[in-house]
Amino acid sequence: MQTKQKIRVAVRIRPLLDHEKRQGHLNSRIDCSGQEVTIREERNKKSYKFDHVLPESASQDQVFKSCEIDQMVQSVIEGYHVTVFAYGQTGSGKTYTMEGQRDDEGIAIKHEGIIPKTINSLFNKIKQNGLQKDFSVYCSYLQIYNEKIYDLLGETTKINQNTQINGLKMRWNVRQQFVVENLFVYQCKSAEEVIQLFKLGSRNRITASHKLNFQSSRSHTIFEIKIESTDLKNPDYFITSKLELVDLAGSERISITGTEGRQAKESIEINKALMTLRQVIAILSDTNNKTIPPYRDSKLTCLLKQSIGGNCFCLMIACIAPLDSFYDENVSTLQYATKAAYIVNIPVKNDDPKMKIINDLKQQIDNLKLELSKANQHIEFLSNIIQKNENNQNNMHTRSNLDNLLQNQQRLLEVESSEEDAKKNENSQSNDRLINSINMVRELLLSNKEMREREEQINYKCESMYREIQFLSKENFELRERLGDDQQRESPQKRPSTIKKNTMMIEEPGFLPEQMTQFQRNFQKDFRETQIKDYKDSQISMTNRNVRAYSQRTQSRQLPQIINYQQNFEEVQQDEMTNFGRRSLYQKQLK
Repeated sequence: MQTKQKIRVAVRIRPLLDHEKRQGHLNSRIDCSGQEVTIREERNKKSYKFDHVLPESASQDQVFKSCEIDQMVQSVIEGYHVTVFAYGQTGSGKTYTMEGQRDDEGIAIKHEGIIPKTINSLFNKIKQNGLQKDFSVYCSYLQIYNEKIYDLLGETTKINQNTQINGLKMRWNVRQQFVVENLFVYQCKSAEEVIQLFKLGSRNRITASHKLNFQSSRSHTIFEIKIESTDLKNPDYFITSKLELVDLAGSERISITGTEGRQAKESIEINKALMTLRQVIAILSDTNNKTIPPYRDSKLTCLLKQSIGGNCFCLMIACIAPLDSFYDENVSTLQYATKAAYIVNIPVKNDDPKMKIINDLKQQIDNLKLELSKANQHIEFLSNIIQKNENNQNNMHTRSNLDNLLQNQQRLLEVESSEEDAKKNENSQSNDRLINSINMVRELLLSNKEMREREEQINYKCESMYREIQFLSKENFELRERLGDDQQRESPQKRPSTIKKNTMMIEEPGFLPEQMTQFQRNFQKDFRETQIKDYKDSQISMTNRNVRAYSQRTQSRQLPQIINYQQNFEEVQQDEMTNFGRRSLYQKQLK
């Protein structure tokens, strides 16, 4: 079962350096006690709690023991991936914590840091398990400089200002995630060989000097130790694991460091990579945030994908410079260290996939063998019972009786089965009839629903046409009043021939009587009201001929609308007749 493991976070506060003391710098804001770090403002103070807190007086051995790195090395021997990385601003002691104190050539030879101590611990563990497993150790060393990957153990390692190198390519695969191509990998037989290669790569690492650090690392480095172990009792059992030791370049503010030119560009690229790392940490630490972490925005986060939110054990060492002038940088470091402590990894043992399949098959074979043995025992038990019964049956008469009983039972079973089959056939037929009737009911309901919808549409059209006819009749009446034609001045009860034709059609049977009578009553009422009104308009600008032509155009516009109105009602009547026929047919089928 895969267990969840949070990233362990340790905070180390470096002591004040000699030149800082001479310049008058003080540490009056940072205090640590137990697992808690307190940083004070002018009025308030903030407290942060971590897995390990290392004060200024902590030595390199105390850092190695307090962070329990020896246990992480044991996890590597067992087949798990492990990552240890240092994080903080420039000049906070990251390289000193990971490598040790460097000399003028950039080689760590004093006060060995975590990397040399981890290498020695690894080979001690290999010697302890040498009788059970066979181990092979491989190491590689790379740096990320200006978002380009360079091999620190290759032939062309040192980058000059006048030399342009494209760097190594990085590719992705399903099992190993992101992998650097054409990276030199060396097989080592002892801890001395690994440390020698590490010192060689450290000498090739790019460093520079600025106001805050005389030997500032200008690139992120990853020293990887790959371990392949084979079980001596079972040579097919093969495990691969890796140990990554990461020294990140520190974040910088150009206004404080005073870098210019090439170093300013280096600072910008360093800050970009660290900003992407902070974004990944912020997203993974918030369980409610469903945003995909931007691993691909930086090559550093791509190579650390398995370490942060992946399938390995991880330790983050946050380094702090105790100067009061670095208050903002220290608060930022502690905040991201706190967020990293909420990230959950799921460490997975890196078994050989072929051996995993073989072990699963072996387990299945063992289970089948156990089931087979139980079945054989059951068969033996039944055979013993049969033998006892045969010994008790001394004559053939008892056997014949048993045969007769069996035959009678078979006949009874056959009769019962035939009756059951007949019942099943009847039930199936009745079910089919019921299903057919239900389908017919559904069809009728759907047709009724369609008819209702169509009726509503036609009623809506009728109402709109009625309003338009009313408007046209009113307009005709006004025109007749203006013309002063005696033939047009008839009684208010008389209706135009076209309108009368419509009312006659509405009164015919089979057309929704309740709705049509209400429609007719509304029409008569409105028509009477329009005729009763007396419009007197003394100023008529149109001639009598133009007014008559306008009246004829309105009547010709009215006729096709009335014809369309009549056709719609005929379609409704026809649909009502078809629906009535379906209902009668359904009633006959139900009877």
